[in-house]
Amino acid sequence: MFNGKKAYGFIRLALTASCAALILCACAGNTDSAKTPADASVATRTEAGKASAQDTEKGSGAKNPGDSVEKKDAQSSGESEITEGAAGKRDAGEDAEKNEKENAQAASQETLTDGQANALRKAKEYLSYDAFSAKGLIKQLVYNGFSEEDAAYAVEHCEADWNEQAAYKAKSYLEYSAFSKDGLVDQLVYEGFTLEQAEYGVANSEIDTGEQAKDAAISFLKYTPYSYSGLVDMLKYQGYSEEESVAAVDACGADWNEQAARSAESYMKYMAFSKEELVDQLMYDGFTEEQAEYGANSVYTD
Repeated sequence: MFNGKKAYGFIRLALTASCAALILCACAGNTDSAKTPADASVATRTEAGKASAQDTEKGSGAKNPGDSVEKKDAQSSGESEITEGAAGKRDAGEDAEKNEKENAQAASQETLTDGQANALRKAKEYLSYDAFSAKGLIKQLVYNGFSEEDAAYAVEHCEADWNEQAAYKAKSYLEYSAFSKDGLVDQLVYEGFTLEQAEYGVANSEIDTGEQAKDAAISFLKYTPYSYSGLVDMLKYQGYSEEESVAAVDACGADWNEQAARSAESYMKYMAFSKEELVDQLMYDGFTEEQAEYGANSVYTD
């Protein structure tokens, strides 16, 4: 006999069991994604740690205004150290070179022979009171008995400035004789100076060629009679310019009649001339006709 109450109980029991099964299935499906409070706490701390690490990294990478200054100061300091280092190396190099020269000189002095040492001492002694060319000083030392080799060594090591020696020599010549520039250059070359040294010497001798020409003209007239044109030609031959020669003859104060008389007297000492021949000879020498006649009349008194 069918019992309705029992059937209803079974149905409710079955529904309850089905609901429970569904709930269990749902719980089982969400187990992996579900988080406990403890899990949430750990996650929170982990995320916080990551954020802190990121902040730290950002903080360390952030630019500080002082960083640029410190870098510039460091760079400037480095450049200063490099500059000081280079200067120090340069000074050290110069000191080393100086020491090397001094050592070489000391070693050279230690190895000098007696002949070299004495020749060097004598060369310096000569240069202390007179001017020499290198060739002239070698000749002087050889004349004093030193060998050619010792004399050459002394001249090479006497530390003379040959340009200045040429200038000193030029000035000494001008103290007692008259020279044109060209004449003085020739004289210095004759003394053993090179052409370059001689030209330097003349250029630095403070020569006044106008005064030199005048002094030369006066000097020539002391020993030999000249006509006006003859004296101009002589000065030009000595190296003075046309202008310097003419100016010097104009300023020398010569009496050309008296010069013609002296010349006539000189001719008559060594040769025989008629009065007319003597006049012709004097005119050939550059005297005017009036001057020549004056000169011839001075020796022909009758």
